[in-house]
Amino acid sequence: MWVRGGMVTSVLVLGVLILVTPILLGRPTSELSSLPMLIVGWSGNQSYLIVYATGALQQYQYKLIRLAFNESISSVNGTFRENDTYGFHRWVPANASFTVDAYFEDQIGRYFEYNVTVHQKRDADNHVFLEFTFPYEKDRPNPVSVYPPKDFRWSIPPRGTLP
Repeated sequence: MWVRGGMVTSVLVLGVLILVTPILLGRPTSELSSLPMLIVGWSGNQSYLIVYATGALQQYQYKLIRLAFNESISSVNGTFRENDTYGFHRWVPANASFTVDAYFEDQIGRYFEYNVTVHQKRDADNHVFLEFTFPYEKDRPNPVSVYPPKDFRWSIPPRGTLP
């Protein structure tokens, strides 16, 4: 039993070393360094949601990050973009239902994109939670429910290479 545990531990340690060593030497790993993440979290008083687009594994300067919102509250609808940025965020009223299209371009010509729909709901005990669905995605993961103060964190997959 100890031998198997040691083997599993050593495989995990070697995997971590493979990912960490280039970073320690000052060289980012080309494939993983630009992997982006979308985070949706509650503000301190839960009256707003913070939608944050950033790197998943480390800080990475993206050529472009674009967040396009389609909401039940028209004042927040629109497309917001930043060039040459490590990440940026938008505040959304917590009572709004919305779809966000997160789009990233990295420095080596790849693009990443994902669509997430967010609804605020109440459970049987009247606790507020957020439900995340993925209506425009081919893989259509199951809905994800998040109760405050936890955040929703989703890695954005690569979709292709820019011409």
